[in-house]
Amino acid sequence: MDAARHAGATLPDDVVRTAIQWRLKLDSAEDKALVNARIQRWCQQQPNNALAWQRLGGLQQEFDGYAAALPRRDITIPVLQRAGADLQRRKALKLLMLAVAVGGPGSWLIAQQPGIAADYAAGTGDRRRITLADGTQLLLNTRSAVDVRFSATERLLVLREGEVQINSTADPSSLRASPLRVQCQHGLCETLGARFVLRDQGDHSELLVQQGEIEVTSRSGQRLIASHGEHYALRHQRIDPIAAQRIDPTAWTRGMLVVNDIRLGDFVQELARYRSGIIGCDPAVAGLRLSGVFQLDQPEALLDNLSRTLPVSIVSRSRFWVRVVARV
Repeated sequence: MDAARHAGATLPDDVVRTAIQWRLKLDSAEDKALVNARIQRWCQQQPNNALAWQRLGGLQQEFDGYAAALPRRDITIPVLQRAGADLQRRKALKLLMLAVAVGGPGSWLIAQQPGIAADYAAGTGDRRRITLADGTQLLLNTRSAVDVRFSATERLLVLREGEVQINSTADPSSLRASPLRVQCQHGLCETLGARFVLRDQGDHSELLVQQGEIEVTSRSGQRLIASHGEHYALRHQRIDPIAAQRIDPTAWTRGMLVVNDIRLGDFVQELARYRSGIIGCDPAVAGLRLSGVFQLDQPEALLDNLSRTLPVSIVSRSRFWVRVVARV
């Protein structure tokens, strides 16, 4: 594509959003060289990426005048994403100034955009293994995303959505012997070496310690030490122990969904995380109870087993629309 045609191209909205994410990630990064290298790789993937980055750079001089007033990036990113697919100057700047006007204490509560340009993410039905530079091992569950913010003095992970198993061990001979800190929307987990599962449940985050010890701090400042085998609900104001477990919080790491005396409606809601499209449950059968072990990598067989276990039928309009109803 020649320069004139390229200059007039209309960019897809998702490309523009990702370019804005990269711009703000670069501005807030301690290791700018690392982020710049990632941006260049992204630009080389397709011409639209490079064009979006070029156009965004054209606005940078005007953005710089407002840099000191910018709110936190989790406010600015969603607002700038609404600037339009062609990065229209006036609208972008107007929205930016709106973000500055409304930003302030507690602004982190405004809805974030999970999964967009995250450092690591897993799609629907996927599980993804990652080994970080310090040897920490991550296993991401379906529809999950994390950011990695490592520097010379800090190891920080941010759970943006979903669920992750983290296996971290300290290396005494390395600078990485500093504690690993894992931030979620309800608080912070800190450890020198532990294996644990952390899940964002919306109104709270669930923590299960499989090995080692973790210092847990809620947003309000409540703090405790969580040890091997302990299970907690981390909320903004407090940390509560979890006794009964209707869903095995670690079974997914082995490719299974293990439930114990769970309502069918709750089971279907959990299953929906692992399937594309819509799966629903008729209220007439939602209260039925279910226990069992199900293979997540065989979703269709799982539904067939459900109809054999309970007096229900599976109605499918397509592979993207499924409903569990009473058997006639």
